[in-house]
Amino acid sequence: MISMPIAVAASFQRTPWVPVLSVVLLSFFLLVSFVNLSVLNENSPHEVPLVFSSLAEEEVEGSLFRVVDQLKSEPEQPVLRTHLKESPFWIYTDLQTSMASQYEQIFFRSRHLVQSTCWLDYENGSLQEVQLNTNLGRVVSANLDNSVSLQGVLCQFKFIGPASLEIGLQTSADLNKAILISERRQSFLEGVLYLMIGMVAVAAFMTRSALFVSYGFWLFASLRLVALSEGWDHSIFGFDLKSDPLMRARMLALAMYFTSTVLIVWHLFENIRRESWLGVLRALQCASVLLTVLALFSPYRTFLELFWPISLVAASAVAWVVIQNFLEKRDRVAIYYLAAMLISLTGAVAEVLSAWFDQRFLLQYFNSASVTVLASVMTAVALAEFLRKTQWQQQQAAQEIKQAHERLESIFDIAPSAMFTCTRHGELIHFNKQFTNLFLNREGTPTLDFLQSQRLAALFNLLEQPGKSSRRELPVVSAEGQTRWYELVVSRDHRELVGVVADFTARKDRELALQYQATHDELTGALNRRGLQNIIHNKLNRRTASFTFFCVEIQQFSRLISAYGLAVSDQLLQAFHTELYRHMNTHGEISRLHIDQFAIMIHPNDTERAEEAFNAFLHRLDSVPFQFDGRCIQTTVLATLVFQGLVDNVLDVMETVEMSMRESKLKAKRNSKVERVVFEQNQTRSLLDQSRTIRRLDDQKLPTGLTLAWQPILALNECNGPLYAEALLRIKDENGKLGSAGFLIEACERGGHTAFLDNWVLSHTLDFLAKHAQHLNKLSVLSINVSPGSLNDEIFLQDTLALIRAHQQHASKLCLEITEVGSVINLQAVQNFIEQVRGLGVRIALDDFGAGYSNFRYAMDLHADVIKIDGSIVKNICHSTESHAVVTAIVGLAHDLGCKCVAEWVEDLHTLREVKELGVDYVQGYLVSPAVECERFLGLGSALELMPDQNRARLVQSVLESGSA
Repeated sequence: MISMPIAVAASFQRTPWVPVLSVVLLSFFLLVSFVNLSVLNENSPHEVPLVFSSLAEEEVEGSLFRVVDQLKSEPEQPVLRTHLKESPFWIYTDLQTSMASQYEQIFFRSRHLVQSTCWLDYENGSLQEVQLNTNLGRVVSANLDNSVSLQGVLCQFKFIGPASLEIGLQTSADLNKAILISERRQSFLEGVLYLMIGMVAVAAFMTRSALFVSYGFWLFASLRLVALSEGWDHSIFGFDLKSDPLMRARMLALAMYFTSTVLIVWHLFENIRRESWLGVLRALQCASVLLTVLALFSPYRTFLELFWPISLVAASAVAWVVIQNFLEKRDRVAIYYLAAMLISLTGAVAEVLSAWFDQRFLLQYFNSASVTVLASVMTAVALAEFLRKTQWQQQQAAQEIKQAHERLESIFDIAPSAMFTCTRHGELIHFNKQFTNLFLNREGTPTLDFLQSQRLAALFNLLEQPGKSSRRELPVVSAEGQTRWYELVVSRDHRELVGVVADFTARKDRELALQYQATHDELTGALNRRGLQNIIHNKLNRRTASFTFFCVEIQQFSRLISAYGLAVSDQLLQAFHTELYRHMNTHGEISRLHIDQFAIMIHPNDTERAEEAFNAFLHRLDSVPFQFDGRCIQTTVLATLVFQGLVDNVLDVMETVEMSMRESKLKAKRNSKVERVVFEQNQTRSLLDQSRTIRRLDDQKLPTGLTLAWQPILALNECNGPLYAEALLRIKDENGKLGSAGFLIEACERGGHTAFLDNWVLSHTLDFLAKHAQHLNKLSVLSINVSPGSLNDEIFLQDTLALIRAHQQHASKLCLEITEVGSVINLQAVQNFIEQVRGLGVRIALDDFGAGYSNFRYAMDLHADVIKIDGSIVKNICHSTESHAVVTAIVGLAHDLGCKCVAEWVEDLHTLREVKELGVDYVQGYLVSPAVECERFLGLGSALELMPDQNRARLVQSVLESGSA
């Protein structure tokens, strides 16, 4: 019973008679509109036009009689045009020769008339004010006195806007007929447009479409413009408008028409929102806002002077947009909207032609009322076509979705993954066999929490728009305590949620294993460097933080490897980490930074208990050795405690820890009894500054305060003879005190920047020698260190040769000290370099002879001029027979090879006497002076003058003289 009407309705919608009947109804509507709104001659009331003379207010003077006399002398015209002039006009029309006796009414037709006063002029010279009647919005009339003595009419009119004025005569019957015709046209037009506005408003409310809202405002603005054209816009919704509100309403109507037109184009032609037209549309929208503001606050004249040029540009842009859309897509929406524009243009042209040539033929058919109805209908047709196309696109999309669903259902059962669909409320609709077997119980409800209806409904709402998808990894802990991982991929359309569930526990376990391997040491299971950096990074993500590290290094671990082999060494590391983990796991994160170095990042507010546990761990190492396969291995460790202040990046934290451990190692090397080193916050801040300085070397930036200092070298056989010195790098602090630059040299060696640093030292030294040559006459030799890394750089060797050649006059004072010759890769190239600089007068010295790679073979191969005995041997010469023997051998070798020898690290008189007795030529060390500023050598007579204690200087001199005597 119910299906039959539905079927009939569906078949009726598909019948070809529906569009035919629609066209018939539309044609009937247009015909009725044309008949009611056209102004045909046979239906028009008879009127007699009059000519009149006119003068502006400022052109007349005197009384009304004087004004009449002036106007009678002026030429007559059929139409007055004000050209936006808003001052009053005086007009006079002569009725002596007219048929005034046949017509009872005189009318004044103007759309912009706001004030009017008229007087009847009689032959006896009297003037009588006459009462004016506003019969239509644009027509003012007055009853004429049919007296034969009436000879004319004098009027004063005030206009606003681009006004024009016409005067004519009509009988009372014709005037009443004209009023009835106008009222009928007004009623019909208002009824049609208000009906369309109401229907559009309902459609806008039902569809929530901004396009319908824009069209509704466009219809209302069109109605107001027609009322303006026809002259009955003096009232709105039954309320009469005074002069000022009327002008404001006219401006708002024009602005509304402009704005709504721009919005309709914006919504109808979405493809014009591309980049090439977006700027034009934005400019039109800004112009709409500007016109609306002007309509609210500016004078009428100012508004019109801006409105017409803006409208002309906007109309051209809109027309071009519509034409481009039509040419690109052959879109029927563009055709219909273009037709509406052409109809509006035809109406405007008809009014212009009728005004210019005084021909009203076109206005009979294409007046403002009929044109507005036709343009509104064509715009409505364009909107309907737009909606039809949109609906067709939605139907196509729905059909594609339906086909996709059908394809999805067809592969449901054969798909290897578990698949399902559910409603927006999370209720399952379809699911395949794999989903049933894995995730449904016997009652048909999901076994996993994330597949419950509430969770699925929340997912549907989370995906705000159709077509969006989401992928999630969800862990599920089973009753046995095992964790299984599931991958849920969902996508939604307007009504349903489509999902795929897969168990990827095996893959996830492999991923977690790889992540663990990437952040943990394979041998011990402790965090590796990356793992520690990740934890620091996560902590710094929240805020800047302070850190405390307890570090421990197994001393002489390389010897343990040599003694016991790699297998036992690995067991030792594992046992060491196990013991460290047992004591420190609850107090911080344990990491292995290097092969024999471990660091514990202490938890905040746990420093005291952590230090107690750390001390217990160290005591355990001292008291109980490690045992492996019957071997007992006693380990000694170096502990470093690092207390950092607030830090904001990972690199600073890691660099501070590593530099602290490096400094601890250097202290332990100088003093074997050192087992623990503590770095407080001020010390770590200093180390951090050094670290940042080192990083700047990558940008070829040396630290602030870097300078050269000269340390004197004392000749043992001629203490008052020439001066000798060595140029050393120092860093001057804020107080002007010279500090060590050892960290900078070490950083350059690690980072491969030694050539840059050595080149800086050489160039600054030569510049200083050149600048102060006259005050350094007594300076004989100045030594400069050259590292093996620089000697391996071909560019450095070439630059050094060029630099020495450029200062060849000072080359004889230079002595290049070469250290660790065994690290030189291309010894032949270095030998060639030495031969070239020696040819320029430069001397060559072997530094740290007797230690490291410096040996007797290189002394012969490089033909050195000076051999400098390593200070670590010299300082023990009075207490060690081995050191005494080594120094004796080196001195003998040097003299046999024709070299001078220098003893370094001479710090007391006993060492001075000993090396002098062994035949050493020169001494260098704190006994004479540490490195001082270069300027102190200017005008210096003797190296002993640099000694702060002159009593000690005299003792040194006495030692030298006693030896000579």
